[in-house]
Amino acid sequence: MLSTQRPGTPVTKMPKFSQMLNSDKPVKGDFSGFIGSGMYGGRLAKEEAEDPMSLLILHVHASSNNTILSLTDANGKVIVNASGGTVGFKKAQRAGFEAAYQATASIAATVKERGINVKAVELRLKGFGTGREAAFKAVHSVTNWVVMRIVDTTPIPFNGCRPRKARRL
Repeated sequence: MLSTQRPGTPVTKMPKFSQMLNSDKPVKGDFSGFIGSGMYGGRLAKEEAEDPMSLLILHVHASSNNTILSLTDANGKVIVNASGGTVGFKKAQRAGFEAAYQATASIAATVKERGINVKAVELRLKGFGTGREAAFKAVHSVTNWVVMRIVDTTPIPFNGCRPRKARRL
């Protein structure tokens, strides 16, 4: 029988199973508090994120008539929302740059008022309105949130519905 130990190294004894159950400290090879698997391992259960609200998603829907902003958690549950209309703009002004900027500032103020700890934000932009750039600039200037990712979720058809027939004059 071949031995895997080198000559001259001390032989270490593994503790008995009953000793492992009674001890408080983890034993080498003990994976009871381990979460995750794979080639690169996982993390210990005690090392959970200290605040589940640390990474939030700011959805910006910028249409030609209005800009709607929603701050959600990672699961999509809305925490705070605002739009050009809720900030006080009427009719065509709701789609402007200033309305989107003030709506983003309103969301930041509401989050601060509620005491929600926001460390990082993912921006999801939808639509071609002027509120896209305004929301992005407001996040950088009004808040101290770190923008982790910017995603454009504008729906683009891949040769979708057939267009109307051409008008002949």
